[in-house]
Amino acid sequence: MMNGLPKIDEVTALEYTSLKVPYELLNKRFRTAQKSLDRHNFRVREASNELTKVVDAEKVNDIITVGQIAPQTQTIMERLDALQESFGQVVTDEMSMAKLLESRINYLKEANTNDSWKREAWKHQRIDRLIIDHLLRSGYFETAQKLAEQSDVEVMCNKSIFMIAKQVEDSLSRHETDRCLEWIMDNKSKLRRMKSSLEVALRIQECIELVKNGQRMQAVLYTQKHFSTLPPQLWTGAVLKVMGLIGFGHTYGIESYKALCSDDKWDTLIELFRQENARIFQLMEHSSFNACLCMGMSAMKTPHCRPDPTSRCPICHPEINELAEDLPFAHTTNSRLVCPYSGEPLDENNPPFMLPNGRVYAHRCGNKPSR
Repeated sequence: MMNGLPKIDEVTALEYTSLKVPYELLNKRFRTAQKSLDRHNFRVREASNELTKVVDAEKVNDIITVGQIAPQTQTIMERLDALQESFGQVVTDEMSMAKLLESRINYLKEANTNDSWKREAWKHQRIDRLIIDHLLRSGYFETAQKLAEQSDVEVMCNKSIFMIAKQVEDSLSRHETDRCLEWIMDNKSKLRRMKSSLEVALRIQECIELVKNGQRMQAVLYTQKHFSTLPPQLWTGAVLKVMGLIGFGHTYGIESYKALCSDDKWDTLIELFRQENARIFQLMEHSSFNACLCMGMSAMKTPHCRPDPTSRCPICHPEINELAEDLPFAHTTNSRLVCPYSGEPLDENNPPFMLPNGRVYAHRCGNKPSR
């Protein structure tokens, strides 16, 4: 900390999601556990109240037999056992996620070790982790898993959230909504706080599919079930158009209705899901590997870089040069001259000299370039 502000370095810049993802998963487990325990607790109280009613009803006889309260007592015991089992599972789930978060914190602390060998090894592992993250985002899960095992960084990989996201995207690409709805239910409280429109968009698409299949009456019932509780501000745009679509049918010749029934809407849903998934786990739009690669290429790019397979400049390599085409040039306040033959800097200890052909080389090269 300096002047009350947190120290910003490459670790805090690149490793934010390494801690944010397990934190959000722990938070999600906590909310799910709370709902589960509340549900079991309610059922225990409900059974207890039933037992109390039986006892109060038999008070007039002054004698309550075991047989009279046995069913209610048995119900209470069963529900207490279910509560205990649920509690044990909840604690196990939360502890596993808390340990994951702790292990990641301890791993990131190794970046500041005084042991230079460990620090360099940690940096090499980080490069592997950046590549793994990029592979996971691209859907190459088996390759990412093998690299994670080889580099011993499995604890730092967010494989689960990318695998779930891939499953949802694949189902949407097949024009299926069940998997995405399941994901929405799992993250409902978080999406509600973010004021997400994903569920509404998905419900609209399901309604459109009913109309396209000629099931207009079912579409009416569907809208009554899912859209009747929508707040007034959401009854605009696509929702109102869907109402018109139900009334006129998908074969009606208005352009806006044709666009509403287009298969391109599924691509829009996939993109919306990606955005909401990224918002929940605070994922960057592009991978950290992509960002680091762009920064590295930009740091070496000069106005003189051109595609040249014989050049030793990385940016002049034809394939790299194509990637760096739209990147800005390196910001350099002081120019540095480098010998094109040896790669050594040209300065007062190694002055430049020019050959008769007009090329400039370092003095230490002697007559090597001429050979």
